[in-house]
Amino acid sequence: MKFFETSKYYTLKKSTYINLRWIGIIGQLFSVYFVFFFLKFEFDFIYSNLIILLGILSNFYLVFIYQKTQLSDRSALLFLLIDIFQLGTLLYLTGGIINPFVIFLLIPSIFSSSNLGIRTNLLLVLTTILIIVFLTFYSKGLPSPLGDHFHVSPYYFYSVPIALIIACVFLNYFAIIFGSESRIRKEALNKMEEIMAKE
Repeated sequence: MKFFETSKYYTLKKSTYINLRWIGIIGQLFSVYFVFFFLKFEFDFIYSNLIILLGILSNFYLVFIYQKTQLSDRSALLFLLIDIFQLGTLLYLTGGIINPFVIFLLIPSIFSSSNLGIRTNLLLVLTTILIIVFLTFYSKGLPSPLGDHFHVSPYYFYSVPIALIIACVFLNYFAIIFGSESRIRKEALNKMEEIMAKE
């Protein structure tokens, strides 16, 4: 049995995915430039821009080089992993798990869970959880001077990653169930259309 699903029902629409990525990239750029130039906070501005550039280049690849209108299970997995690692790296540079934007780490896996195969979803969920755990113990501080005055109880600090992991599993579970039911209806409808066409 192949690790990746190959069914034609496990795909992502490329144009929708590209548009969502542009929204995310613009949001990242706005956040980084607003915090650096308007709020005058200090953080790794150059490295942050390089990480965002990776997302921009991968999106240009989808627009100009990747010719198919649908992303297969394998292709979608690759680009969604890029999204997770890109955002994870940005969060690593700007406070890790206590950065309020850490909630966006859940989006790639949840977005894919209703469209892609179960094995792909499990791999994305596992990767997201590992990134959350890593950011809990390893990261640079919040942008200065915010990081100089931000102190929380360890109980609160460790409750954040636990809540994120529970939310990731819970939301993905329901999205996978709903997506599976939708695919069953779609397959049944296609079979009915084939039978009617033959008749």
